[in-house]
Amino acid sequence: MNLIDWPALIRNALWILGLSVVLAAWSYVSWLAARRGVRVWRAIDWPVFEVPASAGLALFALSLAWGATRTWERILWMVLAVAFLAQTAQGWRQARCQGWLPAPSSSAALDRHSTDGASDN
Repeated sequence: MNLIDWPALIRNALWILGLSVVLAAWSYVSWLAARRGVRVWRAIDWPVFEVPASAGLALFALSLAWGATRTWERILWMVLAVAFLAQTAQGWRQARCQGWLPAPSSSAALDRHSTDGASDN
């Protein structure tokens, strides 16, 4: 007699893991942005956030696709998972070519410039 529904356990572990990765990426980029003096909204465009967040959202979407009861719902979650995986791969390639983080002085200067212009209005 098997008392544990192993597929359901793995399916639920996937979405929990996926959202945990997204939360960890958000936490890290928030800390990193504060250390560099950059707004978080500018920092979430960096590959250091985009790659793990997209991978985590892909895990989340795959988990929901696995648990979907309707065919259209499963297809929709799979399309979303593939889109997140493509975004992960694109961010990884960008990070390998350009680095995981922009140069500290250029990103801080850009952020100060954009906030200075906004406060003048």
